[in-house]
Amino acid sequence: MNGESASTIRRYDWADVSPSVAVVETLSVAMGVDAIDVPTLNDALDTDALDAICANGAQAIELTLSFVHAGHDVTVLGDGTVIVGPSDEHAPSANLSAGE
Repeated sequence: MNGESASTIRRYDWADVSPSVAVVETLSVAMGVDAIDVPTLNDALDTDALDAICANGAQAIELTLSFVHAGHDVTVLGDGTVIVGPSDEHAPSANLSAGE
């Protein structure tokens, strides 16, 4: 089984690693490349906004942010989980949902 057929799941503590860095790290593992070789995350979304949304502590716990970047589906959960898997999408997109 190669790295392109299954999802890569990593768990982070947002107090130690910013969500934007966590996404790049998880993408690099999923893609089998160094983090420096991952296409710029700013091409898919505003990284400052991602970091700010996840920094809202208890309110961010119910957060789910999904987007496509570098041919991969990326999902960021408020609890610090980042999930990256191969995508059938070809255009960047973003979907944000939060609990009530």
